[in-house]
Amino acid sequence: MSAKISSITARRNSIRICIERGSVEENRKKYFGVEVLSPSEKQELIAKYEKVFTILDETGKECILVPEKAGGRSTAVCRFRVTDGETVLEGPSFAEEIYDSERSFPYPEAGTKKGLQIADVNDAIELGVRHAALNVSQGDFLQLEPEPDNTIEFVLDGRTFYFNRRTVEANDKKIRELTEAGVIITLILLNSPKWSGKVNEKLWKVIAHPDTLVGEGNEGLISEFNITSDEGVQYYRAFVAFLADRYARQDAPYGRAVGMIVGNEVNSGWIWCNAGIKTVEEYTEEYADIVRLTWQTAVKYYSGIRIYLSFDHFWTGSAGGPSDKRYYGAKDMLRILNKRLTEQGNVPWNIAHHPYPQDLRYPDFWNDTQATDSPDAPIITFKNLQVLAAFTYEDEYLYKGKRRRIILSEQGFNSHWTTESEVLQAMAYGIAYKKVMGIPEIDSFILHAHHDNIGEFGLNLGLWRRSEDGKMMVAQKPIYYVFKAIDKKDERGVYHWERY
Repeated sequence: MSAKISSITARRNSIRICIERGSVEENRKKYFGVEVLSPSEKQELIAKYEKVFTILDETGKECILVPEKAGGRSTAVCRFRVTDGETVLEGPSFAEEIYDSERSFPYPEAGTKKGLQIADVNDAIELGVRHAALNVSQGDFLQLEPEPDNTIEFVLDGRTFYFNRRTVEANDKKIRELTEAGVIITLILLNSPKWSGKVNEKLWKVIAHPDTLVGEGNEGLISEFNITSDEGVQYYRAFVAFLADRYARQDAPYGRAVGMIVGNEVNSGWIWCNAGIKTVEEYTEEYADIVRLTWQTAVKYYSGIRIYLSFDHFWTGSAGGPSDKRYYGAKDMLRILNKRLTEQGNVPWNIAHHPYPQDLRYPDFWNDTQATDSPDAPIITFKNLQVLAAFTYEDEYLYKGKRRRIILSEQGFNSHWTTESEVLQAMAYGIAYKKVMGIPEIDSFILHAHHDNIGEFGLNLGLWRRSEDGKMMVAQKPIYYVFKAIDKKDERGVYHWERY
């Protein structure tokens, strides 16, 4: 057996590539060649080191040390190709451990799983919300050039990037208010051409995935992130690094956010994370590389940052059927993603699941016929959430012997314009909350939505009822009061959720 790479770790001043030797004596070379490549699809060469001699580290492992900086850039996120002069060594090609984070503090605890996608901060505080997921879109934050009185400069790897001050400070205000109220915030990273406003066309060409069909008259609303080119990698890294540096702080001067969800419902990527028409393998391998890059970038700022994969309720089924190259099953994607990361460089990813009812128009998930108690269920809704929890204990998906974490980052229950449907909506939330409380593997249940939204495909998912023209909220629905009380005890000491 020839030499192979056993591990790659990044430290403040060097990258440590550990070598595992074979048993053949003639393979005992003391030096190797190392190429440092961009993590982009094109794998541009950043640096090349010839005849790098090995050393023994403090544990007795034989290692190669290469600089953590090359050309002013961090190599901690780069791809490494190591050769013995003849062949490329097998083993991971990316750093799986990154030490010397700028900040390390305990991940905050909430004492409840109750969460909400918030439209009104003051009302959310009144409701006792303790978990929130907030959308942040790359094009809203970044600028190609500075704008007078509307730019914050941020330096990454010696290069200055420009961020929209008004967008950032509006984000600060919301995150700070929620942090002061004890809310644990997870950011949902998106890449839309028109989230809060139309993105500059030149910027969009840099940050949009080159195969995306968003904006071409298709159904797609959001693009996959672009890490196919080195320029795309640098802009995406700047986006992630800026957010981690600004918000993942214990003292929280701008508010605190300690998690990031990479994209939205990526298994239905044609709509929510579009990278064109691809096989599930092609699409997932690209997404896996984005997930790794997100963690490698963010963890440099906060050692406890949690990175999540986003899936809708399709598990082995998909929104488009088995032969549709626009939609995929979450379980298939997890299998491919886990294989790629395990082989090339694993990271501590987690799952942000959306267990909407089988038919989003009707909240009675307990009647979902496709949500079976099987590891190969077509969908996972609140009816069979135990299937997802059991999945995280499968040996091949463990990370350093521990299961991946689960949050429910977006799901809700529809009501129609009747009292009966609103009562059913409230009951569905109570039953779902009780189900979640019986699954300790789930960290939070973040309800969507705070307000009914006239633009949300005809659904009324909110705690607040809208007027029929959608211009204002007119009243709290029954679910509002169930939501407010759900994690509280009554005079007998019984939690409200226990009644369902």
